[in-house]
Amino acid sequence: MSTLIKNINFRIAVTYGLGVMAAMTVSEAVTELGNIAKEFHPDDPSKIGWVMSLPSLMVALGALLAGFFVDRFGDRRVLFTGALVIIVGDLFVMSAPSFEVLLIARAFTGIGYVMTAVAAVTLLMRITSGKQRTMAMALWSTFVPASFILPFLSAGLSAHFGSWRAAFTGHTLVTVILLLLAFVSLPKRTEQEKTTISRTRGLASVLRSPLPYLLGLSFGADAFLQTGVIASLAHYLSDRYDVSQMAVSHLNVFAMICNTVGCLLVGFMLNRGVRAVDIGITGTVLMGLAALALYVMPIGFSASIAASWIFMLASGLLVGMWAMLPVVAPSRESTGATSGLVTQITLVGVFLGPPMFFKAQAMGSMSELTLIIGLALVLCMSALPIWLRSHQAKPAAAADTPEQPFAGDSLASRSNG
Repeated sequence: MSTLIKNINFRIAVTYGLGVMAAMTVSEAVTELGNIAKEFHPDDPSKIGWVMSLPSLMVALGALLAGFFVDRFGDRRVLFTGALVIIVGDLFVMSAPSFEVLLIARAFTGIGYVMTAVAAVTLLMRITSGKQRTMAMALWSTFVPASFILPFLSAGLSAHFGSWRAAFTGHTLVTVILLLLAFVSLPKRTEQEKTTISRTRGLASVLRSPLPYLLGLSFGADAFLQTGVIASLAHYLSDRYDVSQMAVSHLNVFAMICNTVGCLLVGFMLNRGVRAVDIGITGTVLMGLAALALYVMPIGFSASIAASWIFMLASGLLVGMWAMLPVVAPSRESTGATSGLVTQITLVGVFLGPPMFFKAQAMGSMSELTLIIGLALVLCMSALPIWLRSHQAKPAAAADTPEQPFAGDSLASRSNG
């Protein structure tokens, strides 16, 4: 056992697992929104979307602050604290007597999300180096899609146990187990490591530069579309084609696998000389065509599912463009602060997506939904100047440097945090 807990691959797996549990504070609700709405009867259809997206608001507000705490108190300590907050938050959610209290509990859980995610990627950077770090960062870039796959795979758990709270109970138990494993396996940082990796160094120059805001706006628009579609898809297809929401949830597993594949394809293509601008434009156009087929054309249930998979694959191409972060960072030493700012902007999209999609669909007309999708696609292109200039840099090669935690905040990243 002592050999296992000292194994670097085991430590990477445990840290990654806690990152997935952190992102699941958002996705754990996605298959239970209907049951939660039936119990609490919110007066506005858009409010049910807040149940899913509220934890992401805490990341949008607190990613940079969490980076400060990581620098000040250490990644290991912040990681453990964040996991404990998630556990307490889940218990708070399960005992909520009213919809308003439920929303407060979800926001509280989001504090654990941002602490855990920011600390986890920093810890991964600290305990790995060279090709092992590249592998760890590639794995980390999938933590948000993985967080959606698990709830979709376990869809129906609440029906089996007779309560939506069963999904949150399962999340709590897995988080407790991973926290215990992390406590016995993850090493403390040394005095030298305290100055090697920083999440806040160079923050002033980052805040003055326009490029991180453009990249964050593009990621935020993509996150808005991705979370809005995936949160409301089961409800939308169930109403339109009279199919089971459970069936759609299970098929959404493949949608998130497609998203993961799209994210990982970016590094593969960049390393083989494909231009970032070609990847970005292809992803945006594919998302638009898939959304058009999904929401406007009467193509039937099976074709709609295929369109949702294409949509998520294309979204993954934009998520994978996180490799452009070194292009927008004012300096190598400010990459950690840059990733924090871009993450905060991105999570605004995660926060707004589900409620706005639910509200647009509740209006019974596709015109408003088509409008917000079109506007979001235009905002995805805000990173065009960055894609065009990326041929002057080699972002994929930067992953080996200690000051490059950029892949860790991916939303695909989404992320989160």
